[in-house]
Amino acid sequence: MFDRQRGQIALWLVLGMLLLAGVGWWARGALAPLGVVGSANKAKLLCSAVLGAGRDAAELLGAEVGTDQLQLVDVELDAERGEVVGSVLWFSEAVLYRPGLGCTRAVGTSVEALRAQVPAAVVPEAPDLTAVPWPTGDVIDPALMPAHDAAALAEVVATAFAEPDPSRPVNTRALLVVWRGQLVAERYGPEFDADTPLIGWSMTKSLTNALVGMRVLDGALDLAAPAAVPEWQQPGDPRAAITLDQLLRMSSGLAFTEDYGGLESDVVTMLFGAGGHDMGGFAATRPLAGPPDSRWYYSSGTTNLVQRILRGSFERHEDYLAFPAERLFHRIGMTRSWIEPDASGTFVGSSFGYGTGRDWARFGLLFLQDGVWEGERLLPEGWVAYSTTPTPLAPQGRYGAHWWLNAGDADDPTRRPWPRLPRDAYRASGFEGQSVMIVPSAELVVVRLGYSPDERVFDIGAFTADVIDVLSRGALAQR
Repeated sequence: MFDRQRGQIALWLVLGMLLLAGVGWWARGALAPLGVVGSANKAKLLCSAVLGAGRDAAELLGAEVGTDQLQLVDVELDAERGEVVGSVLWFSEAVLYRPGLGCTRAVGTSVEALRAQVPAAVVPEAPDLTAVPWPTGDVIDPALMPAHDAAALAEVVATAFAEPDPSRPVNTRALLVVWRGQLVAERYGPEFDADTPLIGWSMTKSLTNALVGMRVLDGALDLAAPAAVPEWQQPGDPRAAITLDQLLRMSSGLAFTEDYGGLESDVVTMLFGAGGHDMGGFAATRPLAGPPDSRWYYSSGTTNLVQRILRGSFERHEDYLAFPAERLFHRIGMTRSWIEPDASGTFVGSSFGYGTGRDWARFGLLFLQDGVWEGERLLPEGWVAYSTTPTPLAPQGRYGAHWWLNAGDADDPTRRPWPRLPRDAYRASGFEGQSVMIVPSAELVVVRLGYSPDERVFDIGAFTADVIDVLSRGALAQR
């Protein structure tokens, strides 16, 4: 009798342990996206902002990456070793900072392997341009300033920093106006200044556009040729016909879920989840949702695939890593800018570009000047026109080649994203309200950087129109 009862107890214990194990495995699987994404997100953004941009960790934790669900994620920051580790429950993620390249998640690899991946000083040190005149340097000459009503312009700029509704913060951090080549207005929020690099998020896509243009100028890439993607080279794969032009125009037909509200969506899995080791490779595995040029769909995965193709145009990885600094950033004075690579060593061209307000303004000025900087052509002739030609299937003519446009509907040009702006306006646009707005007919570049979780609180189109009105009135009054 006793042996029989003991056997029954043992059976129930085994069944209980199996049940607990099953629940544990279920919970681990169910919580995996939250744990991985949460620890990766907080550690990565903290690393970039603190070790890369030099911001205060306490301020960042209080204002951005330490709020809401991210409060559950513990972080350890080791500035001496350039490492940040985020952890929640049984999940953890290590992120490594490397000078000139910013921060990279050690996903699918180790911090030690990332250290060994890049030779020392592969990215050239930025030149000191502080004593060089604007726009390449930081010296502003008042004698070159075009005539305008500075007081009226300052009043307009101040509206970008107003906080009319505390429940919907605007949080503008940098606002710059470049008119007729000169920096006519510049203002920063508390804790920020002209030396603070800030993330551009999807404005990085427009940086990728410029880098591709430079390789086209070199003869290393062909927009009309099928994209060099190894995963598509099997016989009968319809993706093999996709061109670099179609990728730049977001009309490749590739399936991709650009949904930041779902933890298991393609874009979240790529940027902060298990697909982060080789983001371009992750995008390359996506099937076709339709034939090339049959639809327009905005996709961060597409841009990271473009970066992977860009990387393949170089014989040496070191040359690719040095390329943005050597050919773009340092040439035009963007000395406090960088793009961060993924763990495979390919730049995250969709999202992880950083620069100061002045650096982003210089980038806009390069495009305003048709890709020419101080008499030197950096982009192919006609590249800006190509980039700002509407993609046929993009609604309201609003997208070109990795730039957002204001062309309007072909049948009704009045139906356009920024009705108060001229049709030739276009911009680089990023999450949480980042913007480099370019208006060629007004000889204008407007840069707005900030942290606006509700992007509707700041209307870059209306603001830019107000700037144009003030500058136009001031110019007329000076005649």
